[in-house]
Amino acid sequence: MIIFTRELDLKEVLHYKGEMQKDSDLIKEIEFPPRKVWFKTYGCQMNYHDSERLVSHLKNLNFEETEQQDEADLMIFNTCAVRDLANQKFYSHVGETKRMKKARDVKIAVGGCIAQTEAKALLAKYPQLDFAFGTDVIDNISEMVYRAYSGEKGFSVTSWDKSENYSIETKISHDSPQAFINIIKGCDKFCSYCIVPFTRGREKSRKMQEIVEDVRKLVEYQGIQEVTLLGQNVNSFGKENNESLAELIQELEKINGLYQIRYTTSHPYDVSDEPIAVHGSSKKLANHLHLPVQSGSNTVLQRMLREYTVEHYLGLLEKLRKANPNIIITSDIIAGFPNETQEEHQDTLKLLSLAQFDFIFSYTFSARQGTKASRMEDILTDDLRGKRLREIQDHQLKIQADIRKQMIGKTFLMLVEDEHTMKGVAKWKGRTSCNRIIHFSGEPGVNYKHHWVEVEVTDSTALSSQGILKRHIGRTLA
Repeated sequence: MIIFTRELDLKEVLHYKGEMQKDSDLIKEIEFPPRKVWFKTYGCQMNYHDSERLVSHLKNLNFEETEQQDEADLMIFNTCAVRDLANQKFYSHVGETKRMKKARDVKIAVGGCIAQTEAKALLAKYPQLDFAFGTDVIDNISEMVYRAYSGEKGFSVTSWDKSENYSIETKISHDSPQAFINIIKGCDKFCSYCIVPFTRGREKSRKMQEIVEDVRKLVEYQGIQEVTLLGQNVNSFGKENNESLAELIQELEKINGLYQIRYTTSHPYDVSDEPIAVHGSSKKLANHLHLPVQSGSNTVLQRMLREYTVEHYLGLLEKLRKANPNIIITSDIIAGFPNETQEEHQDTLKLLSLAQFDFIFSYTFSARQGTKASRMEDILTDDLRGKRLREIQDHQLKIQADIRKQMIGKTFLMLVEDEHTMKGVAKWKGRTSCNRIIHFSGEPGVNYKHHWVEVEVTDSTALSSQGILKRHIGRTLA
């Protein structure tokens, strides 16, 4: 075994190896000095899962994850480009690292969606950055770290995966029985406001057999009991392979020891009768669907290039609720799309009343460079957008409060995620099949983390539900 007790010199590594093949091959030959890595992740579940993949690779390089920025040897920002707020937070955070770079020897990298489109600009603007990398090179992080620790600085890697098939192995770096599973990447929709096709590329699906075997191994060898299938548009899964999301769910359901299946995110245009039927027949599919509508106005939806109408969307909700009366629907809303009229805004409020969403993620429109919406002439002010957003949120909270009151007195099965403190009182929290979080107090001295429990809801507001423990089941449902 070759042992390096100082910073890695890539030329030396290549000398001993002859040539760099796969990172995993090289790692087997080298013992790396212990180091710590700090992450800041912005955006969606896909980004958080990407960070988890990065952690799993870096563990092979003897990196340990830390939550303390000041003790990190390597800092990685995993960015989101979907909304301006996330962008501004990132720019502020990365700007602060200039001081840290001067104070000590720390490597700093930027990955994710912003890096995919702005890597060279970022390196020019923030000279403290060692490297930047895009969304399609996550699994090459080891090679990039080699280059950084060999002394190379200011490089970027943003190439697209040009392989015919999308094939990966899920990597997890936690002890939770929950796992994110990538099933499709990219998006072909090109909604007028969305930058995702430019940061994540075109749609490409994994083979169903590979996913099923991947999950089977996670269940058997790592104790995974719940999976969330991930993609920018999961309902497009498998089109190029003559497979489908409905078929995938049905195959995953056959895996013994897997108790719950979730998926996100869906596009209403691609929701067909087959997955709707599975929501009614499946015993393991969660009673929840996140189905972004974005606007309640048909004319706004046309300008957004969403490819469906309000009537079509409401028809989907009707079918879903008929197939599974217990299903809970959540959604996304954009307030103040360019030139949105007061009437169009009112249409969105009407949709909220008709749809009866359990929860919404709502944002003001923010122009993303390179999208069609960014080139639209726009008469709306930021103040008006903010006013409309508040009206949307206030309207939804009233609906939500009425819906959540119906939880009181009912008992829910859920997997406990963690312990926390609410108003100075220790509480446990878990997520139900319908994706609602319930807080409860347990027996003193009992650790419920990652255990299944049944909790009766005693109080519920629009944003918080409290309950009492009815039954402690344990680590598995078997």
